[in-house]
Amino acid sequence: AIVHQAAGRRHAHSMAPMSDLPPPPPPSNLSPPPGYVPYGIGAAGVGNLRTTRGLAKWLVALLGISLVMQVVTLLVQFALRRSATNFIQGSISSSQFDKKLGLYLAMIALAAVAATGQLVVLIVWTFRLAKNHQVLQRQPQSFSPGATIAINILGGCTLFILNFFMWRELWRASDPDTPRGAAYKQGPVTPLLGVYLAMTICGAVASVAIGLTGTIGPIRTGSSSTDLAKNLDGKLGFVLLAGALSMAAAAVFLVFVRQLSARHIRAIGEA
Repeated sequence: AIVHQAAGRRHAHSMAPMSDLPPPPPPSNLSPPPGYVPYGIGAAGVGNLRTTRGLAKWLVALLGISLVMQVVTLLVQFALRRSATNFIQGSISSSQFDKKLGLYLAMIALAAVAATGQLVVLIVWTFRLAKNHQVLQRQPQSFSPGATIAINILGGCTLFILNFFMWRELWRASDPDTPRGAAYKQGPVTPLLGVYLAMTICGAVASVAIGLTGTIGPIRTGSSSTDLAKNLDGKLGFVLLAGALSMAAAAVFLVFVRQLSARHIRAIGEA
């Protein structure tokens, strides 16, 4: 009888529901994937990841506005050619020609406002990109967050060559497939950067080589109405060429900013 009771107890225990059994221990080899950085949390002593999506949207919007203004300004310049010829020939006075420049000058003023806002957003955006790259341990950094500010402001003095090297580093450092702390400087770079630099240099060199005064592409830089009239009367083809190169460079840069933003957002895991 005792044997039968013991066997019955063993049989009842084997028929116990699964919910009464203790859960299995978790695997001991769980670890985050290589390069994983929780958003908003950086390595100790380095800092936190910073949001960039909103700034990138503002920058793209301002770049788009500037591009539209360049197109309109170039069309206005083309329409002013006859008035410029009349002014050079003495058919109309300087004051009459200045009146016809009203729309053109208004577009220049708006373009200056948009360019100022664009520069401010660009400075903050690139500063945050470089800061995030420090959190991702992208070392060595040739362009620190502070250096990006100086390059955005003074890069035009080098025909944007320094800007090219800065953008190249930011592009490579934003590679979402590069693990944290791994080498990154030999990664591929989008060909858009080379196209942008070539168009920018060609536009600037063309403007200087043909002796344009008072305008760089579609933008007047501040000269007399006589200088502007001379350009529109005798060098309109070159003005349009320089303007077309400037607009093409602006369009390429806009696409590059969108691609770099998407790449960086994936790298830092921004929602």
